[in-house]
Amino acid sequence: MRTPRTLLAVTAVALTLAGCSASADGTAVAEGESTGTSTEAAELDVAALDTGEYNVEPRDFVAEGQLAGDFGPAVEGQRMAEFVIHPYTIDPILVSGGGMATGVGVGGIGKVLSGGGADDVAKSFGVITGFGSFASTDDNSRQLGVAVWRFPDEESATQAAAALHQNALAPEDDGFSAGPSTPASLPQSPDTLATTYYWDGIDTASMSTFTARGPHVVYTYTSSEENDVAWNTETTTRAVEQQLPLIEQFPFTPTDEIESLPVDLDKVLARAVGFTENEYARNSDTAVYGPLGWLHFDSHPAETAEIFEATGTDRVALANSTVYRTSGPDEAKELQQAFVEQTLDTYPDLAEEPAPQAIPDTICLSGDNADGRMMTCMMTYGPYLSQTTGFRSVGNTDPDSDTLRTMPQRVAAQYVKFVRAEEKGLGEN
Repeated sequence: MRTPRTLLAVTAVALTLAGCSASADGTAVAEGESTGTSTEAAELDVAALDTGEYNVEPRDFVAEGQLAGDFGPAVEGQRMAEFVIHPYTIDPILVSGGGMATGVGVGGIGKVLSGGGADDVAKSFGVITGFGSFASTDDNSRQLGVAVWRFPDEESATQAAAALHQNALAPEDDGFSAGPSTPASLPQSPDTLATTYYWDGIDTASMSTFTARGPHVVYTYTSSEENDVAWNTETTTRAVEQQLPLIEQFPFTPTDEIESLPVDLDKVLARAVGFTENEYARNSDTAVYGPLGWLHFDSHPAETAEIFEATGTDRVALANSTVYRTSGPDEAKELQQAFVEQTLDTYPDLAEEPAPQAIPDTICLSGDNADGRMMTCMMTYGPYLSQTTGFRSVGNTDPDSDTLRTMPQRVAAQYVKFVRAEEKGLGEN
């Protein structure tokens, strides 16, 4: 199935026009003018749909004056994702996702750089947030990870980079089986602090670097089997050379304004399904990204990057469904078809089936795999495409872990939210 990679720890960022109706992208239109939705949709009795306990009224967070507050660091991390390089662009062999190390991290850096007290070192300098992107080869013989961590100011970041480097050179005392680290250098990046080390008994060499840039610290990690130090050095050099100027372009939020970041800036999150009070949702289950930021989680990043460019996809929101904003209705359908093809390419045993509750403009695929049964539905509405996914693992008896059971209600709720958002005229700010 075409699904995004697992996220780490992220949360949400985020005119009613008098006398007018509005198109699905929020543009005012004359009364009676077509908004680009289908005739079939117009004939659907929205009130008769079973949406379960899901809230179907989209919220205009900006109009409500809701700001990020305590979730500001996660919002800043999501913004930062747009300015973190993708490993596959450094070496095309890096095509496998990095799992839990990829995503926003708040409250420390433990998921990215574990062991040896590095998390405590970063916290001592006031680390605020970060974003990491990790990938490997299909056989896991080569790995590259890039992370950017935000500190309160430039001085804190400079001191943190030096302390993290010194910590990396200290002997491991937490049970990891690694040989001693040694200092290294990157001639093309004299400000970068690097270490190399070898893993005992498995012929694997690694390199780690720390570089301060403004209030940020850039971290890179490479590892290679057969102790391929040359690959580590060359890959690290390219990664650092590309990441440093990119993070310098990031319009970072002043530290004292992070809590005031807006929620759902482009009102795409408002259209996602959301969670009921009885559903468990981690911070990672609610988020808003730009297209480049979202590619860190995509299972076909290089291919999807081209599709996003062709369809003008500029915002992706996640909250119990994933909503993509494209440049128009035709582009939304183009994106839908591309994602259907990607899904069937990855899972050829899935088959198309009717959409739950006969929701229009929706393509659903379902079937079994080795781990259980899955279903994914992709719905277009104006310039938006949504993807709702459910899974039931083999032998599962816990309803809370069975997201397949709520698919009919979630798909219906997604459609109603699209309709209500159009009626409210929710568009760009």
